[in-house]
Amino acid sequence: MASIIEELIEVLEDTTGCYENLLQMANNKTDVIIKGDVPSLQTLTDEEQSVAGRLLRLEKKRMELIDDICLVTNKSSKDMTVSSLIELIPSDKPENSKLQEVSIRMIEVVQAVKKVNDINQQLLKESLDFVSFTMNAIQSSSSQNAGNGYEKKGQRYEGQADNNFFDAKQ
Repeated sequence: MASIIEELIEVLEDTTGCYENLLQMANNKTDVIIKGDVPSLQTLTDEEQSVAGRLLRLEKKRMELIDDICLVTNKSSKDMTVSSLIELIPSDKPENSKLQEVSIRMIEVVQAVKKVNDINQQLLKESLDFVSFTMNAIQSSSSQNAGNGYEKKGQRYEGQADNNFFDAKQ
């Protein structure tokens, strides 16, 4: 079982490394969003997709290893967590401390990624709100300059063209 646990620790370390990459990308994304650099934002998003694919493969491997550990220990895979696995390993074994360290580090990195992603989400929302406000302002100023488009008896001005370039967000 020690070899399975060692392999699990390697998978968790690789997973943590992927999340550290995502954290770095998320921090870079914050700067890109603030600058409004759309091409760089697209590049970062593509890189994130690549890391997400690697994370999915690592997750599949982790689940296979957990299933193997559950077979050896005669435990249910539904109930198996890193914490319960740590409890199964004697505390004097090096795998116990390695597993604790990698799980703590992963939790810290995932929480940091979530925090930065929340900030980025808010920045993007504010940017979209500003674009929407600007489009509405342009549309309303052009319609105010044109008047209402009707003569006294309800006939449209002949020279009146529809000056709405944008659909207003309702």
